[in-house]
Amino acid sequence: MKKKNIIIGSGPTGIGTAIGLENDCIVLEASGNVGGFSTSIEINGAIFDYGGHSFHTPHPEVRELVYSNIDMFEQKRDARCLSYGDLIPYPFQKNYKQLSDEAIINECQAGMEFTDDGKGSANFEAFIERRFGPGISKHFMLPYNRKLWGRDLKRLAADWTGERVAAPEGVKEKFDTQGGARKPLQGDTKVAYPAKGGFGAIFDELGKKIKHIELNTQVARIDPKGKKVFTSAGQSHEYHNLVSSMPINILLQLIEGTPSELIERAKELDNLSLKLGLIVINHPVDTEIQRIYSAEEKIPAHKTAVNHNSSDYLRSLPKHGIMMEISEGPEKKLIRSDTEKWIADSLLEMKLIKSLSEVEKIVIHDAKYAYPVPTHNRDEIVKEIQDWLNEHQIYSIGRFGQWAYINSDESLQRGLNLGRKLSEK
Repeated sequence: MKKKNIIIGSGPTGIGTAIGLENDCIVLEASGNVGGFSTSIEINGAIFDYGGHSFHTPHPEVRELVYSNIDMFEQKRDARCLSYGDLIPYPFQKNYKQLSDEAIINECQAGMEFTDDGKGSANFEAFIERRFGPGISKHFMLPYNRKLWGRDLKRLAADWTGERVAAPEGVKEKFDTQGGARKPLQGDTKVAYPAKGGFGAIFDELGKKIKHIELNTQVARIDPKGKKVFTSAGQSHEYHNLVSSMPINILLQLIEGTPSELIERAKELDNLSLKLGLIVINHPVDTEIQRIYSAEEKIPAHKTAVNHNSSDYLRSLPKHGIMMEISEGPEKKLIRSDTEKWIADSLLEMKLIKSLSEVEKIVIHDAKYAYPVPTHNRDEIVKEIQDWLNEHQIYSIGRFGQWAYINSDESLQRGLNLGRKLSEK
């Protein structure tokens, strides 16, 4: 079957593009299922997502697309920050006064006298110090982000913070569901999740809209002159437009005749890898907390998701799943090497379990491409690469296709927009 549009990848971006193209395309997916990093798995009866997922979007169109195709469950987000042994409401910078150590509270409050909006900061570290002052920076924001990114925070730009980093105490914010631009999640933000199944159920359902998809199909080579895609199984597809959601650095390596200077430029792009600790608890958890963020060294994860608190359906299951994101970085040193035992011990520390006997199984999953690192030269490099790709009717899009720190809803929206644009050609 010949189609003029070929899409590589059936994650949120690929699905959105196919819908925007009204199925005038063939989707090639390397794995055996759709969803990409937004898929879900079952281990011993517990449901896990690859990462701490929930659905919230500033795009009304994406919300309508999701809600019209699958039943969704909504609830107030219950997230906490673990700091000096206290579990206080998220975000730390708005709730530090609930800490039990009065000296830390006073230090954080006093530091607020030296803050401004942080606009125009030279780097992410400077933004944190300007936006939150020395107290909050010292006691949470700097150690948390160093733990998360595993890199010198001066290497990161600050142009993305308006969408991700909540303002300090006294500054009113609200997650906008109508504005089209993402704003930071707040303590009272309502989030949604599939009424049944894991987060991946959204994309399983949307994936049914794709008429022409080839699963377990690995792209091995791309001929931009002949406009052909070759698979590892020896098949080939002609295309007029090629859309890829794979990491843009890998895409370049598959394209015949890619200029060597672009290959070298792509090597400067930095990405954060994760070890995901997937923990099966042999009973329903006795907490309503959905997320815990921790800056403390004794906890391996920067983010822990109590996944079965994402919906009433998951709460009703006899076994529950807890997911830990443990980031890896060139400047990060973990204080323990016995990862599985450390994970179990930290569940006790966070009071998510009362006894190690509650832990039925721990699986460690490696996620090489988890977060694009927003380095200062990222946008310049990506634009240079995309300008060359677009000359050959190749469009790289999505979290790692554009090296952009975006969620699944934004990926869907960008895919829809690109699909419609290409359908007009």
